[in-house]
Amino acid sequence: MRSVLITGGSEGIGLELARLFVQDNTRVILAARNEERLAEVKRQLESCGRGEVLVFSADLTVPEERQALYEAVKDLDIDVLVNNAGIGFAGPVWHTGIEDDLRLIRLNDEAVVHLCKLFVSDMIARREGMIINMASTGAFQPGPYIASYYASKAFVVNYTEALAYETRSYGLKVHAYCPGPVDTAFYPKSKGVKPPFAVTPVKAAEYLYTHLNDRRVVLVPGVVNKMMRIMPKWIKVPVLAEMKRSNGGWKK
Repeated sequence: MRSVLITGGSEGIGLELARLFVQDNTRVILAARNEERLAEVKRQLESCGRGEVLVFSADLTVPEERQALYEAVKDLDIDVLVNNAGIGFAGPVWHTGIEDDLRLIRLNDEAVVHLCKLFVSDMIARREGMIINMASTGAFQPGPYIASYYASKAFVVNYTEALAYETRSYGLKVHAYCPGPVDTAFYPKSKGVKPPFAVTPVKAAEYLYTHLNDRRVVLVPGVVNKMMRIMPKWIKVPVLAEMKRSNGGWKK
């Protein structure tokens, strides 16, 4: 039975992706902070799938807890690592607390690098494995009124593309997944406004699951999202900035 580790797997895309893996007779390990929510999700997934479900409570902004997660699961020979955990904060840069932005960097970027480095050596030794780093179409341009989040996802895409290049001769598959807006708890938690065209977490997870074996490193679902990737920044940045500014009610 293959083993999949999903961080931030207690809700949103991570949870729906876990559901797909479990239904495909896969051992799924979910890592998140909320123990009660993890226990609830474990019961839910075990009732609808054929795979085994394990849970691990950890604050992935803390290096020692990331290391503890690795030590707890390394003997399971993780076949797929999904770095899905992430946070964001909407609003002008000076409205966001310094510690909030630093926590964002620790989770969205530092944890991704740390977990990739911990697991990639094991995968290279076995000459097989897959790493999926959750990014966003926000990675394709600067993000006024959500600056740190967009920047953090640009880091994820660039890091993932480099990792994919370095590991390509060792039998590994490496992807950065860049969905557009997804209807998850991200918006209320970030104090952002959900766009009316946000897709469901189920749809976002299904796209990723059905494209795991693509040769492309950066996976972008949908024609509009693909256009956003190639559109010049001087066109899209002012439009996106004004949408976020007006939706959030922030003054210029």
